[in-house]
Amino acid sequence: MQIHTLGPEVTDSYAAAQAYNHRDLQDQAKIVGHPSFEMILANLAVYSGDRLIIPAAFKSTTLHASWGDVHYALLSQLTLLTCFMTKLDPLVVIQRLDADNQIGYTHAATAQLLTRLVHNVTVQAVASKYLAYQAYQQNQAAYVLTNEKNVTLTTHERQLTRLTPSMVWCVYQIN
Repeated sequence: MQIHTLGPEVTDSYAAAQAYNHRDLQDQAKIVGHPSFEMILANLAVYSGDRLIIPAAFKSTTLHASWGDVHYALLSQLTLLTCFMTKLDPLVVIQRLDADNQIGYTHAATAQLLTRLVHNVTVQAVASKYLAYQAYQQNQAAYVLTNEKNVTLTTHERQLTRLTPSMVWCVYQIN
């Protein structure tokens, strides 16, 4: 059996899949990390018989959908088996002090949180918080909301806030 979720291994989703695999499946499943949840959802027929782990906070700007939208839209393709909770790796908002823009990168699920924490930010949503930090670095953006473990602060940056939320994860059987 395979468990499909968001990758790479540094994502919270991958860590949740590892926890579920260990606790409920005695490490018997293979975890497959994908570049986005949208890619998994678009190819469910290929993964028939496998499992999907997705956060209850899932939100997609590409699909214009939240977890609830996906849950109800795919009732014939996905069967909800169980839910569980984990602590997320700490989240941080980082500001680049010498940026000349108001652009901030994060995952779609945390975009609203970033706008609450940083006023007048123009949010660019990407497929994972890991990719958010990569885009922030590459594009010299002013802000990023990402996992603390992704960040190496420089003298031109400061941490604005640190959060330690929990997350509910939904485990589906892919029909």
